[in-house]
Amino acid sequence: MSVDKQFQDIIELYSHLPSLGDLPLETLRSAPMPANRTPTPVDAVTDRTITGPGGDLQLRIYRTGAGDTLPLLLFMHGGGFVLGNLDSHDEMARILTANTGCVTVAVDYRLAPEHPFPAAVDDCFAALNWAVANAIELGADASRVAVIGDSAGGNLAAVTALRARDENGPILTGQVLIYPSVNLTAPMLPAPDGRFYILSPETRKFFNGAYLREPAHASLPYVSPALADDLRGLPPTLLITAEYDPLCSQGETLAARLQHAGVATVLTRYDGAIHGFATFPVPMRDQALLQIAEWLKLRYG
Repeated sequence: MSVDKQFQDIIELYSHLPSLGDLPLETLRSAPMPANRTPTPVDAVTDRTITGPGGDLQLRIYRTGAGDTLPLLLFMHGGGFVLGNLDSHDEMARILTANTGCVTVAVDYRLAPEHPFPAAVDDCFAALNWAVANAIELGADASRVAVIGDSAGGNLAAVTALRARDENGPILTGQVLIYPSVNLTAPMLPAPDGRFYILSPETRKFFNGAYLREPAHASLPYVSPALADDLRGLPPTLLITAEYDPLCSQGETLAARLQHAGVATVLTRYDGAIHGFATFPVPMRDQALLQIAEWLKLRYG
């Protein structure tokens, strides 16, 4: 199967962008995402500042649904640990909230290279603990909590779940990892047609170099959760990969390890899809986010 035609305009757009290392960070971070439709409506959106490990930590809280004890979803955006923010993934968070009927807490974690590992990890874990501790105020149920992220956000979601297990943190109902970057030591593999789409080895080298003070840190389990010695006791997992994504194999390797460790794991590969597809305004995004919402609703009960 070839790359799905719905991604052709996006691939064309990205093919004309200069190398990330050739642009100032301010330019990279201000670049617009492919245009979204009118924002998906939710019942309420509130920006909130809490005290995080490194100072002020920005959150965006989305709510849809009746009642005082809605399920709670902690959302971590992608962007290679260097890019992305609450606005870049606003529509994705809105769709998830609207389809799931939950309270979603999106985390504006600190970015590299200004704040290398473990800043983002610490921020996400702090946000999880804050959300659970303040569940009543949020109108959420502290016993129905899941984490979710895409790409680097998928890494942070997986690491947050690991830390919650290791440090007797909140018990999680589930984790959703969307084309996650879970092994920073693994080689980048081209798509079935031999090409790299959206994410190239050069791009990954740029991101890793910004995120890690020491290259040897790449093998740490809180950097590369797929390399953790023990995956037992992690929450039920939905792991989504894309056929034409150079991260596809590492995500599927993690899914196999989770299953071997006795973790209830659903793996779905989206054929013809490219890295980042869940953030692009295309039909396959809506299909994937609907699948995620239905899976979460089953987990939440």
